[in-house]
Amino acid sequence: MTGLRERQKEQRRQLIADAALELFKTHGFIATTLEQIANQAGVSAPTVVNYFGGKQEILLALLKEPDQQAMREARSRLDENSDPLDALCELEGLMTTYQLRAMPASLWRELAPFLFTGDLAETFQPWNAAVIEEARALLLHFQRQGALRESVDIDVAATVFNQYANMAFIRLATEKTPDRKAHAKHMRDVLGLMCHGMLKG
Repeated sequence: MTGLRERQKEQRRQLIADAALELFKTHGFIATTLEQIANQAGVSAPTVVNYFGGKQEILLALLKEPDQQAMREARSRLDENSDPLDALCELEGLMTTYQLRAMPASLWRELAPFLFTGDLAETFQPWNAAVIEEARALLLHFQRQGALRESVDIDVAATVFNQYANMAFIRLATEKTPDRKAHAKHMRDVLGLMCHGMLKG
């Protein structure tokens, strides 16, 4: 019975998230109200609040899922022959692919000014923390293998990866016609600089 109840709760949660995404796409994030989301999902506004808390938390859930999918996929492709640069590029590329599918450019353009400062940025801290932790685990894997210097500050490297990937993604996602090829080349150049450094060996 507990399993059934949990499945029903998850289905309702997904129903609310799907309803919110449709409204965000149609009306924009700011113009969409909790009442509209509740009506679209066929539930009450207090139910929406009970499941998520508010609009920002729904948005966070919608954005976390593509990244979680990318992380799972990147992890599954990792083996003893993997290269640190290739692995970071693959992780960033998968996150970019799934996030571009998750939200239309119009919604990214609306959200862009709020993603790095203010309440929305604060709400998204757990999302950023999860990406940093994944990058950290990836870099630690290579450091233990001897592919990265022991002196490398993994926490700083993981934070730089997340922050730069975020900025580059927003630039790509808000382009009229996102140039994925140019973005991938640029990210490989930047991540290559991070991995190989600028000092003579």
